[in-house]
Amino acid sequence: MVIVTLFVALGGSVDTADARTAHGAIEDQPTSLAWRDCGESFECASLPVPLDYSRPDGATIDLAVIRHRAQGARRIGALVLNPGGPGAPAVSYLRGIADLLPRELRERFDLVSFDPRGTGESSPVVCDANIDPVLDANFSPRDGEERAELVTAFRSLVDSCARASGPVLPHVGTADTARDLDRLRAAIGDETLSFVGQSYGTYLGTNYASMFPGRVRSIVLDGAIDPGASGDAVALGQARGFERALDDFLADCAVNQACPFQHDGRPGAAYDALRARAMRAPLATLRNADRTVNGTRFDAAVLGALYAGPAGWKALAQALADAEDGNAATLLGYADAFVDRESAGTRHQALDAFWAITCLDGPPVGDIAAAARLEVRAARTAPRLGAFLVNFSLPCSMWPVPPAAPPSGLTAAGAPPILVIGTTDDPATPLVSASRLARSLDRAALLVAAGEQHTSFLVGNVCVDRAVTRYLVERVLPRHGARC
Repeated sequence: MVIVTLFVALGGSVDTADARTAHGAIEDQPTSLAWRDCGESFECASLPVPLDYSRPDGATIDLAVIRHRAQGARRIGALVLNPGGPGAPAVSYLRGIADLLPRELRERFDLVSFDPRGTGESSPVVCDANIDPVLDANFSPRDGEERAELVTAFRSLVDSCARASGPVLPHVGTADTARDLDRLRAAIGDETLSFVGQSYGTYLGTNYASMFPGRVRSIVLDGAIDPGASGDAVALGQARGFERALDDFLADCAVNQACPFQHDGRPGAAYDALRARAMRAPLATLRNADRTVNGTRFDAAVLGALYAGPAGWKALAQALADAEDGNAATLLGYADAFVDRESAGTRHQALDAFWAITCLDGPPVGDIAAAARLEVRAARTAPRLGAFLVNFSLPCSMWPVPPAAPPSGLTAAGAPPILVIGTTDDPATPLVSASRLARSLDRAALLVAAGEQHTSFLVGNVCVDRAVTRYLVERVLPRHGARC
């Protein structure tokens, strides 16, 4: 699974009343799916949908869909799963996690996923620039010259997105993906939708439930996003979250004699020294003599590793120790995974889709000068990671398609009760976001999970897995505010 789930889109482009009226007839026309065997007990199909829902008889695009049939006789229907991103392909995600789902879910539901428009195999957004020049720039610029280099690198990449995918870019927002989701529900023959969305997938689920409340059966929103938060609030919240996660990792390493980066109880100082080395002169890797780890890739690697919470701390400590000893290959691998870099840097589609969807969904982040001012605030809040987090979204300050209007009415009024899950120390989507979303929805219960990783379903928390399973099968919610 791609690790780009850190960067979540907030805001959106839908007025829910308009969606129910102007577009209701479109989603009421089901399309049958021609399923074909695609290996390992999975079936695949293509779902045609309008490129532009305001022109339903115009050009169409095909969405890649995958299904794993229910394994028991008491089938309820389909369960659609989305891993977040935005930009993460969901077809490959389902292949990877189908066997990890609780047995009762595998027995009672057909498991279904689709690559959202602009991602994976669904008319993917593609930027033809090599990603390496962007990562060669300093995401924590020390002066005006380095800032100009960063802006130039991003502008070149953004221009390539416009050249390669211009016709698709205005039509990859979450509101259109929610309409696609309703077409998928109809095509698989379900009157109502059962859905699990994680990270950005919670925003998709919130949009769907608000646009089509009468077509909801059960919706789980794990690692939830607050649609009402401003762009600055999101950036600063994530900066605080990841800085705290890094501090917790270093504090644990300091008192753990088995930590490979322990440094006699002073790993924080060693970390800062190693990062400063990478900023001055990129760290060498043994397996890739022609590739190194500069400060930007160093920060990307650490952020990616922090997603897993304590489960990933030992591996991160070893990667830092190896880099200190002259081999930053593992850190380089973490950085490549974070940006979905493949094949000499020319394949990074999930990252391309992430920017396209995030920048279109909004909310507006302001121009390049506004981003620079936000970087200063983030660096004060999170001295190690704040600048990187802000500048990773710098393309939105120069994106060729303006952000859509802010959303209205994302309350899922009239929908059945929804399960919202927040993790106590989730670095990417803080617990306060889940709490605010649960309060804003018409009917919802908040389940609080203890942990420092991003999202809590399918990460080994038996209490969460049981609560999710019971809700999806029996439609019984845990008590609001219950803790796992």
